Amino acid sequence: MSKTRSRYTPRGYQTYILDRISEAKGTNLLLELDCGLGKRFVTHQLVAERFGNLNFIILVHSSSSLAETLDYLRGEYGGLEEDLGELSSRVPSPRRPAVLRESRVVVSTPQVLANLAQKDMSLFEAFDAVLINEVDTLVRRSGTRTSLVFPWAAILNLFADKWLIGMSGTLRDDHAVFTKEQLEIREELNTLKEHIPNAEVISMEDLYGTDVEEYLEPTFLKVVTVTDVKLRATSLVLDELVRNTRSEIITQLAEDDNLDLIDGDARRVHLLLERLPVDEELKGRYSGLLMLRKYVYAMPQKQFLKMFRTDYLKRYFDVGQLRKSLPSIPSKTTRVLEIALSYNKTVVLTSYLEMVKIISDVLTKAGLQVLIITGQTRDKGEVLREFRENEEARVLVMSPVGERDLDIPQAEALVVCDTINTTKTMYQKMKRTRGGLVVLLAYDGTSEERKVRRLMQRVLERYPWSTAVLEPEASF
Repeated sequence: MSKTRSRYTPRGYQTYILDRISEAKGTNLLLELDCGLGKRFVTHQLVAERFGNLNFIILVHSSSSLAETLDYLRGEYGGLEEDLGELSSRVPSPRRPAVLRESRVVVSTPQVLANLAQKDMSLFEAFDAVLINEVDTLVRRSGTRTSLVFPWAAILNLFADKWLIGMSGTLRDDHAVFTKEQLEIREELNTLKEHIPNAEVISMEDLYGTDVEEYLEPTFLKVVTVTDVKLRATSLVLDELVRNTRSEIITQLAEDDNLDLIDGDARRVHLLLERLPVDEELKGRYSGLLMLRKYVYAMPQKQFLKMFRTDYLKRYFDVGQLRKSLPSIPSKTTRVLEIALSYNKTVVLTSYLEMVKIISDVLTKAGLQVLIITGQTRDKGEVLREFRENEEARVLVMSPVGERDLDIPQAEALVVCDTINTTKTMYQKMKRTRGGLVVLLAYDGTSEERKVRRLMQRVLERYPWSTAVLEPEASF
C-alpha cells in the first residue's frame, strides 16, 4: 500500500463513527449519516486508515457514483492508488477476475458483482468486508413479492459470511411489503436489519453530543402556491372522479367481503391495486385518473390533454375547450422565472423532459444563461463544473437524475416544480444544494397543494436536525 496518508483531521462526529465501527469490528453495521457529512470520507478512513490490513468490496448503486468514488479514493487524501480496483461495465469480462486478485479495495456495481460471484465465489475468498453505499436503495418501495431490489437478495446471501457495513443519508422511510395477498407498511430499517442480520445501527441521533451540529447545513422550506383558476377547476373535477372510483372499488370489496384487504386505509387501495379482486376496468380507470392528475400538475397541456380523449373522460371534459382555456406554457414557469431572477444561482427540478425544455426556453428568453442536465446529458460533470465556476450561468434545470450523486452547494435556491409522495426521495432532492432555500411549487387550492404541505410536514418530522419552514412571502 502507498505510504501517502490523509492530511485531514476528522471532525468530532466522524471520529466518533470511526471509533464505533472499530470497536464493533466484524459486527454488521448500518450507518445513517446525512447528506454532506462525509460518507465518502468515512469510507476512505475505514479502508485506508482504520482497516488498511483488510480487503474490501465497496458497492455503489450507479456507474456515475462508481466513477466519483474512485476519483475520491484516488484523490486528495491518497493512500489507495496501488490498492484500488474497479468492477463495472467499463472493465472487460476477462479482466475482472484479475482485478479481484490484484486489488485490496475493489469498487463495484451490484450487477457486475452478482454475476461474478454466482459464477465463481472463490474469487472473493480473500475479501473480508463489503461496504454498501446508499444501502437504503436495496429496499423496494412496493409492488413485488420480494422486498429487495434485484440482485441484492443474491448478493447478501452469497456474502453472508463477510463483514457487512451499509451507509445511507437516511434510514427513515417506509415501504410496502406483500405477503400473499396481504400488505404490510414496514419501516425500511427493519427490512434492512432482516436481510443484514445482527446489524448494529448508528443513527443521526447517536451523533448528538458530538460536534455534528456545527456542520449541519440548514435547509429552509417554503411552499409557494401558483394561482391558475382554469387548471384548479380541472383538477377539482379529477379529484371527484378519483374519489368516486375509489368508492366503487371499496363498495365492490365490501360486497365480496374483502374489505379486510385494505383495512380502512385509502393508501392501500393504490398500493394493492393490482392484487385487489375487483373489476379490471375499475383498476385501470383508477390508475389512469391518478396518473392524469399528476400530469396536469407537472406537464404542459399539449402532453396531458392527449389523456383526456377516452370515452369515460369525454363525459366530463370538453377537450377543445380545455385546450383554449389552459395556458400552453404552465403557470408554474412564470413563478420559476421570478425566483431565478432573484438569485445568482438557482437549480430547478422538474420530472418531465417537456417541462425542462419549456422552463429553459422561457428563462433564456428572459436573458438568463441556462444549463440543462437530463438523462440524455452525456457529460454531467462538465455541465456541473460550468454551473459552479461560470458566474454568468445563473440557472441549472434538471430532470430526475443525480438525486443522490450530484452536489451543488453553489446554488442559493432550489425550486421543486412537482413533488412525489416518497418523503426520502424528496428530502434527497432538497439536499442537493447542501442547505439554503428550497421552494416547493404547488397549484393553489388543489390536491397538489395539500400533498406538498403533507410532504413538508413529514420531512420536518423525520429530519428535524436540518430542516425548517419559512413563511410564504408576497414576492421574491
